[in-house]
Amino acid sequence: MLAGDMTDIPPRPIAAIRLDGGRLCIDFANSIHDRFAPAVEDYLATPERYAEWARRTGAIDAEEEIALPQSDADRALLMADIRALRDAVHRLLATWIDGMPLPAEALRTANAWLLKARGDQALSSDGELQLRTAPGDASLPLKHIALDLVETLTMARAGAFRLGHCANQSSCGWIFADVSKNGRRRWCAMETCGTASKMATLRRRRTPGSSGA
Repeated sequence: MLAGDMTDIPPRPIAAIRLDGGRLCIDFANSIHDRFAPAVEDYLATPERYAEWARRTGAIDAEEEIALPQSDADRALLMADIRALRDAVHRLLATWIDGMPLPAEALRTANAWLLKARGDQALSSDGELQLRTAPGDASLPLKHIALDLVETLTMARAGAFRLGHCANQSSCGWIFADVSKNGRRRWCAMETCGTASKMATLRRRRTPGSSGA
C-alpha cells in the first residue's frame, strides 16, 4: 500500500525512469517513485504511459501496439487492474524478503493474473512456450508480469540472486534482485538513494554537536 498521496508534479518521461530492479516484475513494483514518502509519483499514471513503459521494459515487444481503452469507464478499469497487480506484486516480494507468509489477498490477485496468463500459453512450432493473446490485448503486459513474478521467486529460492529492500526504507520502498558477487547490495541505486544517504551522513558529521552516527 502507498503511504503518501499522488503528487501533482508532471511525471518524468518514461525514457528517464530508472530500471534498477533487475527483473520485470520488480521494475513494475518499483513504478512508484518514493513509495513511502508524503507525496509519491506514479510512473504509470495513464494507460498511455503504461503502454510506453511496457514497451521500454520488454513487457511487450518494442514495436508492439496494444489497444488502449477509450471510454473513461474502461480506462478506469484498466488503471484499477494495473494498480491492484502492482500493489500485490510489491507486497508479495516485500513479505518474501522479510521471511513472512505471503498475504492472502495479494496472492489471490497475482494468482488470478497467473491463471489468465497460463490460459493463453501455447507451445510454438520451435518448441517455445509463448503467450498467444488477441491482437492488441491491453492486459498482455500484466500477464507477462505475473509469469515473471513466479520465475523471480523461483530463481530467488534457488539462490540465483538475493531479493532485497533499498536501505532507504523511510521513503524509497524499492526492491531489487541482488546479483553482486558479495550479495551485499544495499540501495536501489548508488546514484540515488546511496548518494543521498552518504550526503546526509556527511551533513550530520559537519553539524556542531552531532554524534556523527
